Amino acid sequence: MRELQLKFICNAVTARWLRVLNIIEREQTFTITNISERLEVSQRTLIADIGYLKKHFEYSARFTYQNNRYTFEETDRLLYQEQKQALLSEEILFEIMGNIFYGEHETIAALAEYYNYSENTLRRFLSLAQKALRDYELTLTFTPVMIIGNEESIRKFFFDFYYEGAPTSHTLHPPKELHELLIEELSEHLGEYEIGTGCTVTAFYYLLYIAIERSRQGFLITLPETLTSIDYQEQDFRLLFTLQEPIEKRYGVRLSKEEFCWVYYQVIIRRTLHNTKQEQTFYQRFNHWPQLSTVTTTFLTSRSIDKEQQKQLIPFFNSFFLTRKINDQISPVLNKLMEEEKESVLVHYPNELKQCRQFLEDHRKTLGLTPSYSEDIANSLTLYSHILFRYYAPARTICFLLEGDYFITQYIRAQAQQLLGYHHHIRYLKIRELNEEQLNGNQIDLLVTNYSPYVSEYRLTTDYVLMKQVPDRLDWIRVLDKLNSLVTHSLQGQRS
Repeated sequence: MRELQLKFICNAVTARWLRVLNIIEREQTFTITNISERLEVSQRTLIADIGYLKKHFEYSARFTYQNNRYTFEETDRLLYQEQKQALLSEEILFEIMGNIFYGEHETIAALAEYYNYSENTLRRFLSLAQKALRDYELTLTFTPVMIIGNEESIRKFFFDFYYEGAPTSHTLHPPKELHELLIEELSEHLGEYEIGTGCTVTAFYYLLYIAIERSRQGFLITLPETLTSIDYQEQDFRLLFTLQEPIEKRYGVRLSKEEFCWVYYQVIIRRTLHNTKQEQTFYQRFNHWPQLSTVTTTFLTSRSIDKEQQKQLIPFFNSFFLTRKINDQISPVLNKLMEEEKESVLVHYPNELKQCRQFLEDHRKTLGLTPSYSEDIANSLTLYSHILFRYYAPARTICFLLEGDYFITQYIRAQAQQLLGYHHHIRYLKIRELNEEQLNGNQIDLLVTNYSPYVSEYRLTTDYVLMKQVPDRLDWIRVLDKLNSLVTHSLQGQRS
């Protein structure tokens, strides 16, 4: 359950149960003491919570207690998700948000009567939603109950709440016929894109559906002319705009050209990680700020990325800074990140986050971004850098020293090829190469063996992983972790 959604839960006990589930789903093993400290609740309360959750998920999950620790395991993923969603069945704020999305704006008195609450109690519940909406610079009015504020911010909230959020029994989904309409109208042209996008299919449908519903209610988007003038000339945009007539015929709503422009921008700001040509085209067509390329070069140089690797990375970082700029021009709130992403960056990449914060502060005037979302942009840059530096990290040479049953060694070879062969160079040493000089040479980045005598017999200075004789999932995770650490050490070595 996302933190954004947790803020809309009226029942404090239900909210606590879902926070407990967030932790134990992620970590699998836990102690009462640890969770008690993290959630700041008594151990007695948590013991009662675990007892309830164990009973509630009796047929979909297992809570095993041994040596003062619990182990959590889902035994039926689909049933578990359904039972988890059932915890929210009585949460009225989720239902009220759905009513607001569809333009059903009621008074507090009418809602209090419908839900059988006093007006004071309902006001107290609505104040929770009010507090959560402030993060999007929005306000919840009570006469009638509706969300007011910048239209781009309202759409951003609905997208985060329904698409980015965890599925619940109250989640609103785009109608299936929207997919059918798209296939029917554009099937001959799908995949023929100049700009391209990293946007997922369902995210696109949510964006289009939100535009349809908000336009139906008369809430329209206004975009800067500098952005619309570029968009209207794009081949990909013109393809999307051909949906205007079919959508009007199917849903009775005629989306304006500017509305399609908004949808198109929301799609293309979600960039790719692999298509250099499309990133270059995107930057050339949509960039009004030539100083951004200098910011990219300075950033990569500050991270001591060599010239050759910079050539690979520049198109993608150019796109990153351009998308932050476009977001800022449309509405600064579009640069907002969900809380979980920011927490993950803070926990896993604190040093990189500090460096990105400082870099953005040093180039604040050049970038000209709204300062209220600078922390979100710093987190985005940290995450994006982490992904790209590893995605485009130089291929490593991994040497396997395997012993044992013929079929086992061949099985390990097959697994290595499937897991690592796509990006890395895999070697299997011949007899004449089995010596300390070869094993510790510069031509090998990582040694992997399932035979412990090799580790003790050869005084290894090369990084290595000693697997079980028949490696399991954790052994392969250790290999991948070691490869990731080699990338990290390489970057740190370059910076030093």
